[in-house]
Amino acid sequence: MIPSPKIPNLKFSTLMSRISWGYVILFAVWILLRLVFFDSLWWLAIINTVALYIFVPLLLLLPPALLWRQWRLLLGLGFPLGVFLAFYGSLFLPQLPSLAYKAVQPEITVMSFNMLFSNNDYDEIGRMIKANTPDIVGIQEVPLNGDAVWIKRFSSEYPYYAFRPVEEGHNVGIISRFPIENVTILSNPPMRRALSATVNVNKGRVNKSLQVIVSHLTPNYPSNEFIKFAHEWYTRRANEVTYIRTLIQQRRLPTIMLCDCNYVDTSQAYARTHEVMKDSFREVGWGFGHTYRGPFFPIGRIDFVWYTKELEAVEAWVPDGGGSDHLPVAVRLHFHA
Repeated sequence: MIPSPKIPNLKFSTLMSRISWGYVILFAVWILLRLVFFDSLWWLAIINTVALYIFVPLLLLLPPALLWRQWRLLLGLGFPLGVFLAFYGSLFLPQLPSLAYKAVQPEITVMSFNMLFSNNDYDEIGRMIKANTPDIVGIQEVPLNGDAVWIKRFSSEYPYYAFRPVEEGHNVGIISRFPIENVTILSNPPMRRALSATVNVNKGRVNKSLQVIVSHLTPNYPSNEFIKFAHEWYTRRANEVTYIRTLIQQRRLPTIMLCDCNYVDTSQAYARTHEVMKDSFREVGWGFGHTYRGPFFPIGRIDFVWYTKELEAVEAWVPDGGGSDHLPVAVRLHFHA
């Protein structure tokens, strides 16, 4: 019989046990509140936004409980561990080829990129775009006169383009290798920064119209007034998502949305969007896919390529570069036959 490992300090063990059980209880309270209220309470919406980091204590609490064979505590910690796997486990599974994919069918590559309104390093932007060869790019935070720079720099590769007039410092735009047949500036309110374009995708045997929505939903800034305005920001985003859902439900064409959505995949806004569209990175990406750069490393996935059921994602990735505080999202898609 193998003896249990000796616990080096009984007081320390007791303290760790109490901390661990306190963590499990608080975690259970959060899950209960989330199930009942989700993001309807602004302070709970903030907690849901940083949900990934609620799991960080597991890295500290699980090893000693396992080492000291505290089986009841391990069972308790299994609850947040199971929730973590439910939330994020699929992002770390190997991607299997889709049975619906037909290799002979041409693919298109699309990209969503928040360029940062103060970013004027167009050489770096061009390097990033060239390295990933997207056919369509949805751009957020295009600054005043930035549309003219994009057109001048990229019109030889992307001869078709549309930009929403700049309001409140910056706005959105689209550049495309394929013809843009018409452009609609989406309603303001609720969408202060969004447009919809019909793109004629003519590639290989594919000749289809595609609706492309480029959007920049309400952000969470300035950070020094976060508590003061949090309720307003979450309410605005909820209204924007309601509007987008209506657009998708009334669509006549296959649709993608290239979005700096300013929400994460544990938010109610994400869940409501996911009811009408698929999240390409969740479907075929790998890892957390963080796109928002913190001071030292990316800390959240808030940029998305969404698509409707007439399409299928083949590959999704987060390229490096671009000179922005956001990393782009690139996705290869094909139309269902």
